[in-house]
Amino acid sequence: MIFFSYLRFLNRSDLRKLRPNLTHEMKKLVLLFMLVGLGWSSSAQIYNMGFGVRAGVTNFLGDIGGGDLARNFVFNMELKDTRWATGVFWRYRFHPLFAAQVNFGYERIQGRDINSENYARRARNLNFRNDMFDLTAKLEYYPQVLAVSDVGYRGIYRLDYQTYFLVGVGGVLNRPKADYLGNKDYVKLRPLMTEGEKYSPIALTLPLGGGFFFTYNRVHRYGFEFSWNWTFTDYLDDISDRYVAHTDPLAAQMANQYVPGPGKPDAANFEPGSPRGDPTDRDNYLLITVSYSYLIRTRNSFYRNNYSWMYGRKKKWGGTKAKF
Repeated sequence: MIFFSYLRFLNRSDLRKLRPNLTHEMKKLVLLFMLVGLGWSSSAQIYNMGFGVRAGVTNFLGDIGGGDLARNFVFNMELKDTRWATGVFWRYRFHPLFAAQVNFGYERIQGRDINSENYARRARNLNFRNDMFDLTAKLEYYPQVLAVSDVGYRGIYRLDYQTYFLVGVGGVLNRPKADYLGNKDYVKLRPLMTEGEKYSPIALTLPLGGGFFFTYNRVHRYGFEFSWNWTFTDYLDDISDRYVAHTDPLAAQMANQYVPGPGKPDAANFEPGSPRGDPTDRDNYLLITVSYSYLIRTRNSFYRNNYSWMYGRKKKWGGTKAKF
């Protein structure tokens, strides 16, 4: 703008003298703008979106099974009750430091008092299995000090490595079942209201964890991820508070599977009103998976026409908003 304002004040004779030089300089400017445009258009298409599948294992921490000390965090998990997990996901890296991930999963958690080292729990003799569908949205953070190369951003190298941390929010479809009298005939527990509570079939979850991935030849990505899933329910295992009286024989049987015998706790410990679980803690589960995703080209996340909020939009009276 300063350059063209200056030309406005030149007289015609001066302009004629400058014309040869101006023509030469304008050619240079046009060539420069073409090179910049080519560079911008090439960087506007990057491999920052991917679709993938994952598979892995789960383990549960709640009111069933576990070790000697109840609720001793991950050390209270029972390896015998480790089960499977699978799912599909979509990831979009909208910034060199951040990405969004949406995951739809199907996993099984389970617990059996018979596997516990806790004497009282073994005498209680309860069990559960829960095949859960979950939908979660996660925000991933990519610390640059834990990254090698930048194929996931610009696509220069054939192989890269990236570590990330994640936090998210989601929901799971809660459908606990229990083995009836050990005959592998699983009964749905929520409709029976084993503790007299009608809890929701949907439970809110807050995953927290991290992972890493390798990207090969720009489009093939292999990853590993772990997350601790905090939930806002104590009924993933259908156990939370106290024993209650039942008129339905099936509900009574599934709520209390204590079998009297020599050396076992007194039956009075399992009567209505007695503690059945710990209502002060919520149920949680660990999820560990490996994944494969295929990346596709999309617009640069910093393409100003479409993502002007990252750079600041033009105000009505001129100027721009502050950049982050």
